[in-house]
Amino acid sequence: MHHRLGTLTTIASTLLLAVATLSGSAQARTAGAPHTAAGTTSTTGAHGTPTAWRPAAPRSRKAPARAPSGSGVMALDWTDLDDTPQRAAGDYLVMQPWEYARIPALKAANPRLRVLMYKDAAATVVEPHETGLYPTGVGYREASAHPWWFLSDAQGHRLEWSDWRGLYPMNVANPSYQRAWGDNVLAELQAHDWDGVSIDDTLTYLSHPTVDDRVSTQIPDDAAMYRASESFLAHVGPRLRDAGYLAVPNVTVEWDTWSSTLSDWSRYVSGWENEYFVKWGLDRETRFDDADWEWKMRMAAWCAQRRLPLLAITYSSRSDHATMRYHRATWLLTWNGRTGASIFVPSEEGASHWSPRANTRLGAPRGAARQRAGVWRRSYTRGLVLVNPTTRARRVAVPRGYRTTRGKVIRTVRLGPRTARLLRR
Repeated sequence: MHHRLGTLTTIASTLLLAVATLSGSAQARTAGAPHTAAGTTSTTGAHGTPTAWRPAAPRSRKAPARAPSGSGVMALDWTDLDDTPQRAAGDYLVMQPWEYARIPALKAANPRLRVLMYKDAAATVVEPHETGLYPTGVGYREASAHPWWFLSDAQGHRLEWSDWRGLYPMNVANPSYQRAWGDNVLAELQAHDWDGVSIDDTLTYLSHPTVDDRVSTQIPDDAAMYRASESFLAHVGPRLRDAGYLAVPNVTVEWDTWSSTLSDWSRYVSGWENEYFVKWGLDRETRFDDADWEWKMRMAAWCAQRRLPLLAITYSSRSDHATMRYHRATWLLTWNGRTGASIFVPSEEGASHWSPRANTRLGAPRGAARQRAGVWRRSYTRGLVLVNPTTRARRVAVPRGYRTTRGKVIRTVRLGPRTARLLRR
């Protein structure tokens, strides 16, 4: 699990944007799942016909001329924005609340850019940033005046996450906490030209271990956590949207829960984030294959069909070009040409968070993705996407007129296991 809560005033360590799905195999996936199409005009088998989902629009501004790129940047640590000259190049940018002074220049560079403020939903921290702003919706001092907001065990001890010390989980089901969180975040959004908020730690289960393995009396199990998070989103999401802002939670789902969770909760929000889109971990871990890859792809298709923005995030080394291509290509298989973004986050400090390989543009999608002999492909107006999510190498014939991103004309492509290629027309 990779969690980023940001830079605190006197704390040297920084945390990474968070809460992904727990590791687990999709081996129990129902046999015979359809392998026909995953694009914006096709259905996804058991997930059914798309409903008429209409996420709330952000505050109006003059329509920009630049076409959507389906790309974005997440920059939450000390120098991430300074290390990324192309920080405004995509459609979305997630950054810390104290970076608000950058917004005018960012939007001057790209009027289409949607700038989201990072805020944690389920925890608080003791120290604010030097600006007085918190990466959480409620600060520790404010929460201490309402001790019932803290999760506590039967002996009255406040819980603290042991995977991220210094983070104290909150009772997100408490109505007064929900109101305070919404009040604080809306005030910050309205003070500057933000487009919305990235809501971290919208947990579907108790995914964070606690110091001394303490269990709270307020949210004692996974079922209670699911109900609490839904209650929080049901209050906060519509309130943000009614005020004209995007509400984009980072949600914890797995292969067997994503469909029901997104079906239950999408009514409250403007879109979703999902981390570890094509692999676990922060470095060169093995990329997903077969059913573990497919449920992520189908989740992206579900969102794309409903024009519900999905910010799909993968972490790895800045030199892991194979994962960059696999991440971008998997995203492009289902992109609707309008909403959402793929976001690649390098693990190294001082690295640019914008890589040409992770943000290759091929124009607009043409038709749905198709699978043949294990390889998925999809045509774009200026290129072709090929993804091999299997554990065997595959050789694919390529129509005339395509070349590699370096300009070499190509007629056949060998795709190793868990690899992808992006070709230009």
